[in-house]
Amino acid sequence: MIRYVDVEALNLRSRPEVAPNTRLAILYLCQRVEVLGQADVAGWVRVSVETESGRLEGFVSEKYLREPVSPAREALVSEAIQQWLRFEKGLGREFDEPFAGYVGEMWRAIGLDLDGHDRDVPWSAAAISFMVRRAAEEFPQYGNFRFSASHSRYIHDSIIKRQRNDTSSPFWGFRLHERRPELGDIVCKWRETERDFDDAAASGNFKSHADIIVSITPDKVLAIGGNVRHSVSITRYDKTPSGFLADTQNVFVHLVNNVE
Repeated sequence: MIRYVDVEALNLRSRPEVAPNTRLAILYLCQRVEVLGQADVAGWVRVSVETESGRLEGFVSEKYLREPVSPAREALVSEAIQQWLRFEKGLGREFDEPFAGYVGEMWRAIGLDLDGHDRDVPWSAAAISFMVRRAAEEFPQYGNFRFSASHSRYIHDSIIKRQRNDTSSPFWGFRLHERRPELGDIVCKWRETERDFDDAAASGNFKSHADIIVSITPDKVLAIGGNVRHSVSITRYDKTPSGFLADTQNVFVHLVNNVE
């Protein structure tokens, strides 16, 4: 039975108990684990997992695992996680090597000759485009994304594609109250000048930011994006009591993943 880690760090233990001498390894967010069975202690499961040290068996608390979502959503989440890990979970700075080179890969994927040393050029949309493009290698529909150096271009495009009922589009743009967030969706926020959904529907030219949702809790979503604190980092966004994205932190559009 396959499950995924649903917290940023989870201890794999040699026995189903919390003690200093039982920790075998630290598992990361969205890491794939195979549940082998229930442990003798309630709330714990025995698992097998691939780690940097090789495949290990041990025990984890079951409440920190989640069930898989669709393969297409898992593919995009996996790409976001891989970039987060490649940037040392938000500690690798864009202007240091090898991270500046990783930023360069993102820029080149949309045809621009820049890298992390070009500090005055925001690379967050290039990062999202890069993650979506890599997911398209497995799920070609992601290739219909409006790849761009500007978030506003693909936010606008996703709204227009929904209005036209274009089912080939990998994302459709929704108002915050219309759909609850799921893994593999994209949360969008305005920058500098306040915008609303109607502004995004009318134009693809405004300052904005977006992150890919990789974990959902009762009151937050965790989302990964680039050029966040000079790295690829996790941001926590608020949810309303009814489970929708809240209009705090400048959030104003929700892109829903359409890829099957």
